[in-house]
Amino acid sequence: MPTRDIVIDACCTLNLLATRREVEIVSALELRLLDTPMTSGEPIFLWSPPNEDGDRARVPVTTDDLRDAGRLTTRPLDTEAMVDAFVAAAARIKDTDASCIALAGVLGVPLLSDDRKERRIATDMFPSIELVSTLDVLHDASRSLAWSDQELARVAATLRWGGNFAPPRSDPRADWYAALLLRGA
Repeated sequence: MPTRDIVIDACCTLNLLATRREVEIVSALELRLLDTPMTSGEPIFLWSPPNEDGDRARVPVTTDDLRDAGRLTTRPLDTEAMVDAFVAAAARIKDTDASCIALAGVLGVPLLSDDRKERRIATDMFPSIELVSTLDVLHDASRSLAWSDQELARVAATLRWGGNFAPPRSDPRADWYAALLLRGA
């Protein structure tokens, strides 16, 4: 299967890192993630699960493993069409998200985002854009990697706590994810 390019926003990058299986997941799905200079420079940290007092700590994390594996590349907005799309999107949403919309839309590749506003603007600007969610990636990876129910529940719990992840209510896989979390409880 050929490698498939997909633009990933900062929040989904964090979610992927929160699984602690980022290289395994992206490799299994034959993805090459593209971010932008605006998103690649954002500081990234995960959260620890709560301790016995309910306190959680911030844990710094990097995208180095993904980059070293050739699975994450920063792509500049280096054409007139990308700059024009960025300016149009930035009039409606913060610059980091606008840069992802512009890159995915102009390149004609999917956009990995869970943000409802970002997804809406992306489809307004690029009606044929393919939108992918964190849970789409997790679901597809679990099948590709043939994870057991227990292993999948562990990855879901790691995503939940590390990324502080709760899917958008409109995500069609939200109930599937909730069931995974209950299984792992």
